[in-house]
Amino acid sequence: MPQKKWRTGPAKSLFARPIRKIEYPFLIKAMKEDGLHAEITENGIVWYHGSYKVMRKHLRELWGISQYQMKSFETHILETNPFGGYYEGNRYLDG
Repeated sequence: MPQKKWRTGPAKSLFARPIRKIEYPFLIKAMKEDGLHAEITENGIVWYHGSYKVMRKHLRELWGISQYQMKSFETHILETNPFGGYYEGNRYLDG
């Protein structure tokens, strides 16, 4: 499956280019346009495409993100909550 194009430059290289914090809004916008969203839960971040849960591994492969980049990106999501809303207990609170 081809990788999603969300940044300039080559998609393939020997080493993963770091994702700078100024690039996060572009990635978030592209993910939202594709129907992805992240929900902050008591157990961490859960990814969804529409109403379907998406495994982090498949998300990373599709968007061309390394494990380290994903950890950094998810830290950014926890700090800023760009997708809005979160779960507390078993009920959704719109942020």
